Formats: sequence, C-alpha cells, structure tokens
Amino acid sequence: MFERSDGVAPTLFGRLIIERGEALLTAHAELMREIDLLKGLEIGELSVAAGPFPAEISAQKALGLLAAQHPILQLKLSTTDWTRVVGDILQGRADIGLADMSEAAHHPELDTDPVRTSSLAFYCRAGHPLTARAPLTVEDLMDFPWVGPTAPARVRLAMQQTERPFGYFSDIGQRFSPRITVDTVSAARDVVLASDALSVSLPGLIERELRAGLYALLPIDLPWMRLNYGFIWKKGRTLSPAANKFMQLVRAIETETPL
Repeated sequence: MFERSDGVAPTLFGRLIIERGEALLTAHAELMREIDLLKGLEIGELSVAAGPFPAEISAQKALGLLAAQHPILQLKLSTTDWTRVVGDILQGRADIGLADMSEAAHHPELDTDPVRTSSLAFYCRAGHPLTARAPLTVEDLMDFPWVGPTAPARVRLAMQQTERPFGYFSDIGQRFSPRITVDTVSAARDVVLASDALSVSLPGLIERELRAGLYALLPIDLPWMRLNYGFIWKKGRTLSPAANKFMQLVRAIETETPL
C-alpha cells in the first residue's frame, strides 16, 4: 500500500483506503450507536457538554437523578466554555449540549431547543471600590477585570473595543473574553471573593453569599448581559432514550428553579 522512492508515499490502493477508511469508520461508529439506541435506558452511555450556568442550575442535578433512576448507564458531564460545547457536538465528543445558543441556533449542522432566557446581574466582593460609587456606568465596570466564560457575539456588539482591564476581543470571531476566563460558576465566585474582579450571576445562585455579606450586587442593568441557553445536538442524529430522559429532567429542574 506504500511505495518508497525519495520518501514514503501511498500507492493508488493506499490512497483509496486512506480516503475511504475514515468514512467507513465513522459509518461503523454510527451503526453501533444506532444499535445501542435500541437497548433503551437500561444500558448504554450518555455524554453531555454543558456551559457553566446551565451546569450549575440544572445539568449536574439532572445527571444525578438520571444515574439514580438508571444505575447501569454510563454517564459523562463536561463543564466548559459554550464555544467548546459547540465543538464537542460537531466533533461527536458529546451526544448533547446544554449551553448558550446564540450562534448554534443559526448553525446549519446543529439543532437547538431553548431552555432559559434570564437577565444577569453584576456582582463583586463586599467592600469593593464600586460599592461606594453611584450611579454606575458600563465604563466604570470596564476599569476592573471581569471573570467568566467567553461571551456571545451580542456582548461584542454592545461594547466599545478598547484596551481596558475588563477583557479583550479575540481575533477568532471577534468574540469578547473576560480578562479572567473560567469554566465554572464556582471558580468565578472564588476569583471575585479574592480580588477586585467582577462577574455576573443570577442573584439566586449567590443568595447565601449575599445574605452572609460576602458579595454585593452592583446597581446597573445591561439588557445584553443575559443567559440564552438550551439544548444543542447534531442535526439529523437520533437522540438516545438516555438523552431524551436527561432533557426531561433538566426541564423539570429549570421549571422548579426560577432564580
């Protein structure tokens, strides 16, 4: 299948195998997956990729309930930036995603189903310099580092591109990234508590810390700073019974958690 001259190169038969081999392997993997779907909920596996907020609000709890109801299922949850969730779905590394849909909803290879749209509030540690300043503008916030995941395009469109401590605009897709990028909500909370960094949250997620006087909500409303997440999966791919059950559990938890 290979011939040697000045180097090593595939023969005509070798090139054919290389060109067709990957497609055959992919087709075989999809066939085995379809066979596994027929086994139902009692056996099989489910891989979920979730953004930071949906992971904390519902995905982690839903996976725990699914495991309790079907203990033989093999389950995997990765919490990561929403941009990597989309990549995991497209590359087949995850069966279903639960993340921001702003770009996924218009992707020709993806299907989406909305779950939550909610406004986010900025917060900081107690005693932060901004807590003594009122009224606040977005320019005031830009004087401090922000911490969180990569933001969708609507944030870039609403903000001035400038060299300030709050963050930066990447060359790839001109997305906005906070100065400190993290993949979990708890990581953002820890960074905020230990520094002058700012982050955003649903107030209900930090309610205990607010009551304890660890954090303070900042009195500013930015309509473009909001959650807009839902389910994401590859177009044309049949969802497994485990994926459908996971989606049902997520919706039930989201309904019970208004935040």
